[in-house]
Amino acid sequence: MVKIAKALSNKTRVRIVREILRRKSITCHDAEKVDHLSQPTISHHLKVLFEAGILEAQREGRFGIVTVNKEALKTFGDWISEDLKG
Repeated sequence: MVKIAKALSNKTRVRIVREILRRKSITCHDAEKVDHLSQPTISHHLKVLFEAGILEAQREGRFGIVTVNKEALKTFGDWISEDLKG
């Protein structure tokens, strides 16, 4: 849960996740266009999101297709809700 919270504490990573949710999936190449950032910067943000378990990737031919792990976000949201209840 801490990794997810830390990953989502960055506004650029939140924008990336929102854009992927909006589109349902995105290629790694298209991720560069989400926030008009350089390839190394996007790669860093994607790496953090993957390591936190927020993003998942599958290979389709020569492309990496990135999707959001909705179950991880739901679990995180449930955890936050429970924590707020005290």
